[in-house]
Parts: sequence; structure tokens; C-alpha cells
Amino acid sequence: MLNKRSLRQFMPLILATLAIFSSCKEESGTLGLDVLPPEDIFTGTDATSRLMGQNYDPGNLISSDASYAILGSVNDPFTGPTEASFITEINLGERIGSLNKTTEAREYFVDSLVLNLAYVKEWWLGNKDAKHEVSVHRFNAPLSMTETYYSDMPVDGLYDETPISTIIKSANDGLADSSWIQNNYTNIWQLKLDDAVANEVFNLNDSIMSDRKAFRETFGALFIQSSLSDTETAGSLIEFNLTDELSNMKMYYSYYVIDTVDNANEVVDTVQTSYTFPINLECVRLNRFSHNNQEAVTFNDQETEHLIAQGMAGSMVEIDFNDIMLVNEDGDQVNLFSYWKEKLDTEKNNEYNGISAVDIIFEADTTKQYEDDNFFSPAAQALRLYKKDGDRYVQPGYSYDTDDTTEWSSGFSGGDFVEETGTYTFRMYRESFLMMVEKEDLRGPYYLSTPDPASYPWKVLLKNSNNSDNPNPKIRIKEVSIDTL
Repeated sequence: MLNKRSLRQFMPLILATLAIFSSCKEESGTLGLDVLPPEDIFTGTDATSRLMGQNYDPGNLISSDASYAILGSVNDPFTGPTEASFITEINLGERIGSLNKTTEAREYFVDSLVLNLAYVKEWWLGNKDAKHEVSVHRFNAPLSMTETYYSDMPVDGLYDETPISTIIKSANDGLADSSWIQNNYTNIWQLKLDDAVANEVFNLNDSIMSDRKAFRETFGALFIQSSLSDTETAGSLIEFNLTDELSNMKMYYSYYVIDTVDNANEVVDTVQTSYTFPINLECVRLNRFSHNNQEAVTFNDQETEHLIAQGMAGSMVEIDFNDIMLVNEDGDQVNLFSYWKEKLDTEKNNEYNGISAVDIIFEADTTKQYEDDNFFSPAAQALRLYKKDGDRYVQPGYSYDTDDTTEWSSGFSGGDFVEETGTYTFRMYRESFLMMVEKEDLRGPYYLSTPDPASYPWKVLLKNSNNSDNPNPKIRIKEVSIDTL
């Protein structure tokens, strides 16, 4: 028989075989046996256990530096009412082609100042035809890129209640389907701002108009909110790409060309032009959300019908790997990690137990989520697992140092939605699982949510059941045991 030293000589071959084994649909555990050392007794198993989860209310999220702004009101049948508003600064544009009112023989005057908000097809949730009364306000409180802002940031008393623009808008914006399917079509909401604001900006002195920081501090920020004017519908939420070049504030202005020859001082031409104030990474941008979800979502109950990953500081799914149980060889319910701790220790008794793959699988209930044809609610295209670090939710950065266990950190890959199977699958790194066996604090809790949960409006309903044939969610462990006696 082989000793452990000789067995290790075959480990690359064994691991390669396991890779083939774990990628195939064959579940017998015998694939590849013909290429293994004939003296070894090799067995493979594929065990599935229920992964316990519960809906978790984060209360708020850090929403600073949002690339995408969410606006609107919606009454989601599964998550309840949500209201969304946002705050953004505006910046100066490029100096080349900038607003220049110093050229002689010209007389300048402002035409209008317009806020543009860009989005594309189906960047909305709910009823696309629901009408909202949108209002733009001057935000008077100072903002800073070094400040941390939260999704429940209070704004009472911090903005001018008299709007500088109001307009009725819907997500569909009254466009025909043929308009939306044009290649690379981007729709833009154009909100004309008050003439007094346009003149104020137009008449800012050159020292402010040549200093981006000074301009942002002088102009302040804009607070954009809305109310549902069509109360017969469930409403909608619309997502705008704030940092897209088509999202901006644009000033339209004109000038007269004056003929100064022979002191005629006559207007010989009128030229219309514009100046673009971008919304870019130098600008403070933050989302605000308000939920009334306590009646719609069952929190802190592992037996609730659905687990809901919503984003927007709505429901997350709390997962604790400590809660996983399995049935051992004697038919007893035992803790997963206690079982594996003992199992891995049997290497001392001339048996090698290896992990081929550890998959964490969540199955969407798309039938339920898509049952209302009038309520557009696509399943989130990806999910992510987060650890809570103070008031932040961060994806764990994989770290494995055999010499320093204090630096261990688990890691997960995958999480994209597979429409054919309706599932989100995470692959846990083999070393991550082994780390969890050794260190209890690495087992959770983890929090399942959408990518960029502070600016991502789509949700997913996940099945939650203890069906013995198909538990949801589940952890699936493919392992190999090699008897080296």
C-alpha cells in the first residue's frame, strides 16, 4: 500500500480528476477511477444540505458616491411601498469651449438652464406608465466628498421647499416601443430650471466659473424628489446614470454679434450656443430610500416562504453557515462543521478526505415574481455575499496564509443569475471551507444582496423550503475519500 508521502506524488493527478468529476453531471463518484493508483480505495460523494437563511432589515446603507440615481414611488406586492429620491452636485465643464462672455463686439444673454437625466430601456421597476410629479430643489446644506452619507439621510430644513422645476413624467415617457429598441437609444428627462436660477449661474463671476470647487460650493447641490400623481397604479422607480455624459446641467445662451465698424453698433448676427455642466466623480451623489416593508416582508424567520434580496436598503438575506446540519453515516443530524472537523482529523488514521467543490445555490421563484404582467420586476441579474464591517457591507476579500490564521478571510465566486435554471450559484474556495472548519467566526453571518445595493433597484424572490429532495437554499459539497492503508 502507498504511504502518505507516495500518495502526495499522485495528488496533482487526483485533483485533476476531481476537477473533471465536479464539472460533470455524473454523480456516481466513480468517474476517473481508472487513472488513479490501483492500490487506493477511492470514493466520491455529493452531499446537499439546506442552508438556513432569514430576511434581514439593514435599516440604512452608506449611499455616498452613487453612480446611479433612483427616483420614484412604488408599491411592490412583495416588498411594500418604497420611495426614492437623490441629491447631486453639479460641476464645471472643460475650459475649452467654456462659457465665455468677454469677447468684444458681442452682447450675451441666457436662454435657459436645463437638468438632463439619462437612462435606457427597462431601467425601471413597476408600472412603466405610472406618472410622477417630479420636483427639483436647491439643496442648501454643504456637502463633502469626505463625509459619509446614508440612505435615510434627513433633509428637512436643508433644501428650498419652493421647487426650481416641476414636471410630470413616467418611466416609459410616452415613447413607442419602436423608439426604445433603436440601437443604443438613451432617453433623457429634460427639466427646465427656473429663470432666476439660470440668470444667477449665468452671472457668476469669472473667479467662480474657473474654479470647480468654488463653483460647487457656490451653486450648492440639487435635491430631486417626486410624488405619485397617478394613484391608481402601483407606481414605479426609475434608475438614472448620473455619471453618463448625457446626464448633466446644460445652459443655453445666445449672443449678438455687433458691428463696431464706423461706430455703427448694429446687430449683424445672433448666435445660439450652450455650455455643459457635468455630473462627474468630483460631485457628491447620494440616494435616499424610505421603505414601509414590515407588513410585506417577514423578517427574522428562517421558515418564511420567500427570502428577499432587494437592495436600496431594503431586505437582505442573512446567512449563517453555523446553522447548517447534515445527516451522518449513522443517520443522525449533526452540525456540518463539527462533522467535517472530525472527518478531516481522520487523515491521521491513514484516510485522506478532500474537497472537490463547495457550491452555495439560491433558486429564484420567478413564477411568483413575474405573475403580474403589469408590474415590471425582473430578477436581479446577480447577487453578492457581504460581510458587515461596522456600518459597511463589504464583499470578503479572499486571504489564506497558513502561517497567520488571524489574516484568514473567506471568498466566494460567481453569483450571476442563470435564467435557464433560475439559480444563483456561488463557488466557495476550497481553502475558504477549510478555514471555516477551523475558525467559527468565519462562518457568518453573511448578507446576500444585490450588486451595489445603494443604487440598484431590482430584487429577487428566493425559494425557502426544507424539501428533502430539493432544499432551498442549499449548500452542495463534493468530496473524495482515499483510503491509504
